[in-house]
Amino acid sequence: MLVRLLPSHGREPLRLQPFTTFLIDGKVALDGGSVGIGLTPDEQRHVKNVLVSHTHADHTASLPIFVAEVYPFLDRPILIHGTAPVIRSLKKDVFNERVWPDFHRIALARGAGSALKYHACRFGKPFVVEGLKCTAVPVNHTVDTSGFLIEDKTSAVLFSSDTSSTDELWRVANRSRKLRAIYVDVSYPSTMETLARRSCHFTPSALARDLKKLKRDVPVLAVHLKPTLRDEVAAEIEALGDPRLSVAMIGRDDRW
Repeated sequence: MLVRLLPSHGREPLRLQPFTTFLIDGKVALDGGSVGIGLTPDEQRHVKNVLVSHTHADHTASLPIFVAEVYPFLDRPILIHGTAPVIRSLKKDVFNERVWPDFHRIALARGAGSALKYHACRFGKPFVVEGLKCTAVPVNHTVDTSGFLIEDKTSAVLFSSDTSSTDELWRVANRSRKLRAIYVDVSYPSTMETLARRSCHFTPSALARDLKKLKRDVPVLAVHLKPTLRDEVAAEIEALGDPRLSVAMIGRDDRW
């Protein structure tokens, strides 16, 4: 499985990540923060499925732009996958004719039916997208949010999305025999623990405590580091000395 954490903009330093999108096997996007700006036009045209973990702006910001950009080339709809609360919010707050046109009501230019469709997934119930088995996992954030376990025939990768201390995510990790890597939110340094708790994000020290629940020896890659605090968070992660834990590289295809 190929996983790329997309850049959030087109200029240096690309290592800063205010928005979140993962590209999986070149054809499935997980979250839409940078899906409309972090891919070339040709790469965008290969993406027909977007998994949305939650509707905070840094995870959906360029999703509407992406849909509009690929629309002229669609011969089948863009399919957005998310839990029922996520889909309700996208319909009400994003694709609502005020913030952005409702592409669910716009017909395909090169085929039959709507340009945008929704699939409501449920926690713990797998569904298949482009040959990948996807399972939503409940996590602990300020709004309805899901992590995702993504599996192909030989490997599995777990994505935490935004979360603070949680249990089900680690239970899923410990049960997955094919697990090869975990991407996990580490937003703030431990000196900002109060803010991290209130906004339901990990700090390095909070993640270190939660990683005691993980019984698997797999790489754990930190993402979602706040750009203005990135160096501080990254240095603290390194100082933890956990050989499993490192900061994810932005723009690189990781093969698991």
